[in-house]
Amino acid sequence: MAEFKTRLYNKLAAGILKLLKLSIRFEVHNQPDKSRVLYAFWHRDLMLCMLQRAGDSVAVMVSASRDGELLAGPMSELGYTLVRGSSSKHGSQALKAMLRMAREKSLAITPDGPRGPSGTIHPGLWQIAIVARIPIVAVRCDSNREWVFNSWDRFRLPKPFARVRVVYSDPIYLLSQEDIPTAEQRFRDFLNEVRLG
Repeated sequence: MAEFKTRLYNKLAAGILKLLKLSIRFEVHNQPDKSRVLYAFWHRDLMLCMLQRAGDSVAVMVSASRDGELLAGPMSELGYTLVRGSSSKHGSQALKAMLRMAREKSLAITPDGPRGPSGTIHPGLWQIAIVARIPIVAVRCDSNREWVFNSWDRFRLPKPFARVRVVYSDPIYLLSQEDIPTAEQRFRDFLNEVRLG
């Protein structure tokens, strides 16, 4: 019975998200072609990014927590490949799984998730980019109509018929640990640019 309820929830939630996406007007800038990259964005923007790229073959790291489970099922229904884990739980296994996925597809990660603090960059972001030899592409999202949750990250959910702008950075390449400070500055500078009014 529990398995049936879970499957039903996943289908219903994914269906609602698909309808929400149909109502949203996306304005997308500088989205990469089919080359493999590591997409990175703040945890609060997860839903905005997820809706924009629904149906694309991207491997996403999702927390192994109960909260992560609420997102994982619907995301799988929307076509994403999931890797369960985070910096606080099953981190090494998730890192290895992401590196395996990087041989075939692009990856996505929220470097301040799943528990923050907001704006923190956990080292897994840099490790994956260096070992997998793929560039980081920062993703900045904004919406003119949204609900903002009272959570640690101020999680955002666009309202129906919202206008959502998604901007992708130019690739940020790292060859070694020495490149991290420069890469982090570029990453933060891009995400801190002025948002949609």
